Parts: sequence; C-alpha cells; structure tokens
Amino acid sequence: MHTAGTLARFIPTAESRLAWIAVQEIIAGFRAGRTVRMGNPLVLHGPCGTGKSHLAAGLVHELTRLTPLITCQHISADDLKASLNTWSQGQHAEPEQPDDDSSAGPAWLAEARQCDFLALEDLHHLPERAAEAIVRLLDYRQARRLPTLVTSRHGPRQLALANATRCRVGLPARLTSRLAAGLVVALDSPGSASRLLLIQEFAQRRQLAVAPEILKWLATNLTGGGRQLDGAIGQLDTLTRLHRQPLKLADVRSHFRAQVDAVRPSVERIVAQVSGYFHVDPRELLLRRRVRAILVPRQVGMYLARQLTRLSLAQIGSHFGGHDHSTVLHACRKVEQALAEDAVLSGAVKQLQAELA
Repeated sequence: MHTAGTLARFIPTAESRLAWIAVQEIIAGFRAGRTVRMGNPLVLHGPCGTGKSHLAAGLVHELTRLTPLITCQHISADDLKASLNTWSQGQHAEPEQPDDDSSAGPAWLAEARQCDFLALEDLHHLPERAAEAIVRLLDYRQARRLPTLVTSRHGPRQLALANATRCRVGLPARLTSRLAAGLVVALDSPGSASRLLLIQEFAQRRQLAVAPEILKWLATNLTGGGRQLDGAIGQLDTLTRLHRQPLKLADVRSHFRAQVDAVRPSVERIVAQVSGYFHVDPRELLLRRRVRAILVPRQVGMYLARQLTRLSLAQIGSHFGGHDHSTVLHACRKVEQALAEDAVLSGAVKQLQAELA
C-alpha cells in the first residue's frame, strides 16, 4: 500500500478494497473502449498512508501502459497553487475559464480539460480562490464523460466551509457539491488485521524469515499505513542481518521500543494534533479560559484523551486547565452528541483519531 507507482504492488485490505474495485472499473472501461459506468469524479479520501496516492499513480501508470493513445494528467493541488500564482502574476488578474474556451487560463488547465484521464491529488491543499477553476474543469469533463480521480484527506462534506468549528479546510459549496455528486470512497487507516496482512506481504517480498509471533507483535504495536509498515520491515531485515542467530521477540521489542513509545497516544500528542487541526495556540487548550474559539477544540481534546489514553477524568481535567472530572464528562458528552449531528466535526474527530492511533 506504499507509493511504489504500480498497481501490481498495491495490497488491497478491508479498508481499501472498495477504492481498489473502483480503480479496476476505470481500467476495465478503458480496456473495453467504453464509458466508465460509475460516479464521476471518483473521490478517494482518508488519512495519510491509506493508499490514495498509490492508487492514483498506479492508475495513471496502468492507463498509459495500455496504449500511448490514452492521454493522462496527474497533478496535485500544490502544483495548481504554484501554477496559478505564476499565471496570475503574468496576467495581473485572477484567471477566468469560459466554458467554451479551453485555451483560457494557465497551460495545465487546457491539458487537464482535454485529457482522457485526470488525477487531481491533495484537494485539501487547494486555495479557495482556485476553486472556481476546478468547478469549471469538473463540469467540462463531466459533460464529456471524461473520468476524473480526486484524492483528499477529507470527504466533500468536510471540505465545505466550516467556520463554526474553525476547521482548517474550507472550499465553496459549488465545488464540494460536484465532488459529492460523484462516487465518494473513504479509505481508513489499516486496523491490526490489515496491518498484519501488509507486514506479512512485505516480509515475503523481502524473503524475510522471522517467527510469526514477531510479525503479529509488529502489527499490534506499530501504527501508520503501508509506507511506515514497509519501513519497519526494512528495519527488521537489517536487524536480522546483524544478528548471528534467529531473532527473538525480546530483540524486536527492544529495537522498536522508542518507535512504539513515540506513537503511543498521550495528552501532549493530543493537544499538539488538535491545536494544529483547529489552528489554535496549544497553550490556550491548557488554560482555564472560556473563550468561544477555544471551547470546541478543548472539548475535542478532552474527548480524545478519554478515548485514547488510560487517564481518569480527573487526570484529564488536570491537564486541560485544572478542570474537575464533571467538566471533562460534560465535554465528552457534548462531543458525542455533536458527532451524531455535525458531519464536519465528526469527520474532524475521525481524522484526528486516525492520526493519533
């Protein structure tokens, strides 16, 4: 599931199987010379390390391998941001793209409109001022049934403006409605069973012979996606070569102790992640101040601390500004209620849980 470039090296798991099937359907459509019978655009969203970029790059590689007549574009929102900045400076005006003129705007736009397949990655990095250009691009391609793949850390509803919760993402409804009208597939971080599957496959590719209990321990105690797990197997391979005798579980535990401790959820890590997500000063979460802009992030922090650590309510309250256990319990209940009613906040909490797990 790491970004190796080809689909042959992608390992479908329970968390990524639907995305894998959708990608295969696009390939089948091109092979059969027919229009892809699925939602357009295909939107893949999920935390880092879930395989979105691998699928996008692998799909482009596979389509260009089928025939040189198929034209593909593979671009990222960061690339678009830089291109728009350069183009705007040269034009001294914001770009406009009339529907009947594919030559207007930056060079990438004309290519992206006309190509047979377009992969647009990391849409959560797209500047809001570029949203209208993407709306026109998607409309143009949709009208001509040209398949488009979009990847993002967040789903369309989370990408909508979310001023109420001060989330770090926010794109106009004109764009997010286009995305939601396509086929939206979520990819979650791999669970322990999927991590074991990935680790076993990576070990087999390296022809690495170690005891099953060692691989199971790694799957249980390490987190992250395929790239991180493949890196861990690389370390295990090196460790095996350094030892004159077969590795024991105690050797592996000792080697990975610092890595396991570093990713174990703690209040400090939770505060850092929550403050970064909501764009607030982490020190504000730890003060006993009732500032409205801090209230929701602090409540989310308390909720995550209760879910991901073994601290008592009183201990959590002590970390978050010296509040008592009843305040923490109230905060947790407020967040739980909001999760059922507020899709944006629910997505934010899910994203933070994936990053902290």
